[in-house]
Amino acid sequence: MRARHHVEYAAVLALSALLRALPRTLALVVGAALGQLGWWIRLRREVVLANLGQALPELDVPAHRRIAARAARNFGRTVAEFVRFAGSDRARVTDFVTLSGTETLRTAMADGGGAIVVTAHVGAWALYVTALAAAGIPCALLVGRQHNPKVQRFILGIPGDAVRFVAKSKGAPREILHCLREGRAIVMVADHRAGRTGVLAPFLGRVASTLPLPGTIAARYGTPTLVMSGHRLPDSRHLVAISRLALPDLQGDEEAYRTAVTAAINDALGKVIRACPEQYFWYHRRWHGVPEGSVTTAAHAPGIQSR
Repeated sequence: MRARHHVEYAAVLALSALLRALPRTLALVVGAALGQLGWWIRLRREVVLANLGQALPELDVPAHRRIAARAARNFGRTVAEFVRFAGSDRARVTDFVTLSGTETLRTAMADGGGAIVVTAHVGAWALYVTALAAAGIPCALLVGRQHNPKVQRFILGIPGDAVRFVAKSKGAPREILHCLREGRAIVMVADHRAGRTGVLAPFLGRVASTLPLPGTIAARYGTPTLVMSGHRLPDSRHLVAISRLALPDLQGDEEAYRTAVTAAINDALGKVIRACPEQYFWYHRRWHGVPEGSVTTAAHAPGIQSR
């Protein structure tokens, strides 16, 4: 395993060096080609097509295949853009990422209590967090752990000091609350399966285990919750919109409130995904472990204590 980690790390370094050395336009072409290669060699093709069939049942299989191939190319471009941020693109991020709704976010954070910003794996999602930081908004990002620790350190080092990282762990809720008290926007990519600790809520037409933290924090602390959605434009620039999520009016029932917030988040993110499915990361087993027709209930979200 250690030898495999070294090989993976060396490959990542080599690819990153190439993508940073090329002009941005050519780097995106290379990234798209690598994504297309992944589609040709059938990288998780069955998972991708099954997910598209669930999310877009009104389309036929050839349409799903066309969307999947375009999504693969988008993912390759996204990787290229993210690794390039550690180079000359860091100072140019505002040239190719346009943010709208930052004043809405600043207003939500005005009382010093921070805010939760939920987003999905759409467009170049990792780049959008760095764009927020470049706009002068103090950010933290909830991140999962990579199997390869060398690759993990490489990825977390790309944004530099612009973004603070909170690793998914038992201590994450405490660290998130600390970041909120510092007045940070906590960005959570909330569209992947959350496993046994998740809240069950509808997502793209089927109940899915969903990250419980946004709903739990909103229920217990009244923290403002916003949705960030972005997409790639034809000229390879990006448009990112931030809007406030309308929270439910439920008094005295924390579990029902958490479930309602989670459902509202899933609904908002689902609309974003359906609007540009060719820019979504379809490779995740989103509904794994949840039978079709499951009843929507809330699971306990451990680690956050009421004040």
